[in-house]
Amino acid sequence: MSAYKETFFPMPMPRKDAPLQLQLAGITHPDPAYRIVRHSPTDLYVLEYVIRGKGHLYWGDKYYRPSGGDVYLLQPPLSHAYHSDAADPWEKIWFNLSGPLIGALCDAYRLRGIVYFHDCRLEKEFFEAAELLRKRPQAASGEFALLIHRIIAGIDLWRKEHPENRKSPEGVHLKEYLDTNWRKKVSLCELAGEIHKSEAQTLRIFRRDWNCTPYAYLQEQRSFLARQYLENSDYPVKILAEMLGFNDEFYFSNWFKEKNGCSPRSYRRRFRELQ
Repeated sequence: MSAYKETFFPMPMPRKDAPLQLQLAGITHPDPAYRIVRHSPTDLYVLEYVIRGKGHLYWGDKYYRPSGGDVYLLQPPLSHAYHSDAADPWEKIWFNLSGPLIGALCDAYRLRGIVYFHDCRLEKEFFEAAELLRKRPQAASGEFALLIHRIIAGIDLWRKEHPENRKSPEGVHLKEYLDTNWRKKVSLCELAGEIHKSEAQTLRIFRRDWNCTPYAYLQEQRSFLARQYLENSDYPVKILAEMLGFNDEFYFSNWFKEKNGCSPRSYRRRFRELQ
């Protein structure tokens, strides 16, 4: 039995000939010490939904940082490991599955090699499956299999509705990091640390997913936000420069002119004249 803070759902012993075999299921409660490591599992699929908090996930040579609202589906035979974030340990609901049905679903929905689904809000479906196990564990061989199919179909729908799922998880995380930290100077070394890759690998990943360098992306984001502030506010240029992370008003004005072909004051004046 686990020494971590977990609630396990009762279930009957799975039949060896069952299409879907539920090995174990439960809810992991916030616990900074929580850590799971499995080496080359032969027939184990791990399906989990993060309710809240954060964690760290390694699948083969890939690294992910799941947080509330994320789903992941770990597939054999690659080794995997995951653990709670020490500062904000996650709470999650999970099912350990095996049998031919889960493999067939992964093949049918083309999920082989795709394990992480960011902000894939399937909490209702996961809790419905958990509630079934809690109240009627004998239904695991029938109704539970249908609920797992619903979850897999929900993941497939999420992929179709979110074009960014074609980007690598590392590339998406890098973009989100820049979107959050656009006011400050972000180094390539800092970005590399975020995804546990070398600087060369980080640059290559970002170029591949977003067709530009992190520096160019950050510059364009700042330029876009500067234009938005000039169009929709009456803040003086000096205040805007500070808001956008520039220490010097004149440097900001020169930078803006280089990016947009005119000074901030001229841009605001022209925009207002066209209204």
